Amino acid sequence: MLKNNVRVGICTLGCRVNQYESRAISEYIEAHGARIAPFDSVCDAYVINTCAVTAESERKSRQMARRAHKLNPEAIVIMTGCASQLHPETAAGLPGVRYVGGNASKLDAARYALSLIGSETGKPVIADMTIGHEYESYSVRTPDHTRAYVKIEDGCEGKCAYCVIPRVRGPVRSKAPDDVISEVEALAKIGYREIVLTGIETCSYQYGLTDIIKRVSEIEGIEHIRLGSVNPGFINKRFTDEIKGLSKFCPHFHLSLQSFCDRTLNAMRRRYNTKMIFENCEYLRKNIKNVCFTADMICGFPGETDGDFSETKANTERLGLLFAHIFPYSDRPGTEASLMPDKVDEAVKTARCASLRAAVSESREGIISTFIKNGTPFSVLVETEKDGYLYGHTENFIEVKVCGGDFTESLVGNIISVKLTKIEKNGEDFVVYAYKM
Repeated sequence: MLKNNVRVGICTLGCRVNQYESRAISEYIEAHGARIAPFDSVCDAYVINTCAVTAESERKSRQMARRAHKLNPEAIVIMTGCASQLHPETAAGLPGVRYVGGNASKLDAARYALSLIGSETGKPVIADMTIGHEYESYSVRTPDHTRAYVKIEDGCEGKCAYCVIPRVRGPVRSKAPDDVISEVEALAKIGYREIVLTGIETCSYQYGLTDIIKRVSEIEGIEHIRLGSVNPGFINKRFTDEIKGLSKFCPHFHLSLQSFCDRTLNAMRRRYNTKMIFENCEYLRKNIKNVCFTADMICGFPGETDGDFSETKANTERLGLLFAHIFPYSDRPGTEASLMPDKVDEAVKTARCASLRAAVSESREGIISTFIKNGTPFSVLVETEKDGYLYGHTENFIEVKVCGGDFTESLVGNIISVKLTKIEKNGEDFVVYAYKM
């Protein structure tokens, strides 16, 4: 039996899948009588859902564990997720850590957080890190955000030269279609209007990605459907032809691009090339109105020359991205890339990131300016309200600041119609204004 007012703080690092899993952990903890409290407060237990995609994300994961112990040296510290899956002994050696789990049986993090509260200090428990081929199915009933993320897949079987994720997430496993539909129906009933279908490798969904998109589109109350990151090779002509008639499917694709140079893509062991990227994206543009692309990109992969980077930059400008998350290459021990020669100097990586960000920023301004000039109408999920403005994202993922209209009742969580009016420079980014139609 838990004592009254047990407080548990949760810190989530990394991707949307981790955020979804942390919310499931939170719901389990709340359902069993404890309260979720701010992580930076004094709690009885802390759960750190770690990330290992870069060396920096691993460092931050360890830093959060130390911060939790400093906040309350008597508290239980639980480590779970990718970094602790990769280096469980390191996690177990951090101060205050009593349980180390990975990505198998993720809800065990919640179970141990509750069961160890009030117990005497003991040797940290390190879970069995074996990840099987069965999908651990659970759902989230109260998402943290106005758009609801629904995890439909876990694991990756790619062999990208730079990546540790297949090692820490295991083989591809998928949520049963009926479980996906049940979760989305429950979310629709409590007022969620926008759903994001996500996973570690969403395009690897084993029961047919377009099939599950079509089934979700039939659920009453759902108005917007999005996908998490997609493999540029997957969104081919067949995929486009199957989803182009779905009015609820948002015309936005976040591409797991990484590079836009064939030589670098080949060295990375990516399963597509520049020709495939252009063909697939251009076919989408011809068949889906107002479609926009964003991307993840890596600068400074081992062996990337100035000419390779120039090719990536030129191709990125030609494609025209709305936005990009641009990272310097991070060496991950145990990967093929970590053994490759011709490592790129840190200063060069930093300069290339800045140059590519500037190119994407110019593309972003041009794309948005064209929509303003054309008077293109958009639908927007209202995410926040502040000082008489509404904030949210259009269906093709332009972040907007909306004025005009009657705001006497809160519109957060609703989808409204807008037109873009102007774009203003704001530091290194832009503010895009719109009015409510």
